[in-house]
Amino acid sequence: MTRIHSLAAAALVVVATPLAGQAVATAAAPAAASSAPAASKLPPIPAARQFTHWGEFESSYDEDENSSSVAMNLGFDETQRDVFIRRGSVLRAEMSTGFVFDGRVMKQYPEVVTMMFKFTRPTDEALKSDRVGTGDIAIYVDGGVPIVVPGPLVSRNGVDITGNHARNVEDTYIVVLSLSQFLRIVNGAQVDAQLHELRMEFTGGPLEAMRDLASRLELAPQ
Repeated sequence: MTRIHSLAAAALVVVATPLAGQAVATAAAPAAASSAPAASKLPPIPAARQFTHWGEFESSYDEDENSSSVAMNLGFDETQRDVFIRRGSVLRAEMSTGFVFDGRVMKQYPEVVTMMFKFTRPTDEALKSDRVGTGDIAIYVDGGVPIVVPGPLVSRNGVDITGNHARNVEDTYIVVLSLSQFLRIVNGAQVDAQLHELRMEFTGGPLEAMRDLASRLELAPQ
């Protein structure tokens, strides 16, 4: 999964062929800043500790790009899914959060953190959800003013296909956050989000996994 975070950070998301008549957007990262964010201007980075979650940490180095990708991937069983998805019909859910930095060791903080959501759901429910909201994701931290950023659908693949009909679809959404926005989220005690008709509750395991990832934002000694 780490490669998708490299692509999203570079605004190079591969878009699968959509279902007939369905438009699919591409994700674009925020315009690059003139320099990496300074630690003094960022919300606190969580200290390393024993985090309570079921996510899997993944890291890789790309020699061609001379960049490292770091990701925390979560799959949800039925019980975890029902806690995570508070509103909306979802059969399967996956979530991956990650960032990219130059070189093998981190000398500057990354400018953005990307989140990828994969939802498998009935086709009719997905099409109905498309008509709800603006396509932005609103992330609520401790009941404050929400963080609102684009949450584009970047691929839609038919699954459980019979004849020419896909009974279900797998939708992939990419969300690009500034590092400051991401750290504001992981410093929250209560975090939930709205994307189209889907209402997601991050408090608990998903938020702990994001905190675990954030704790790995550690600069190499100069």
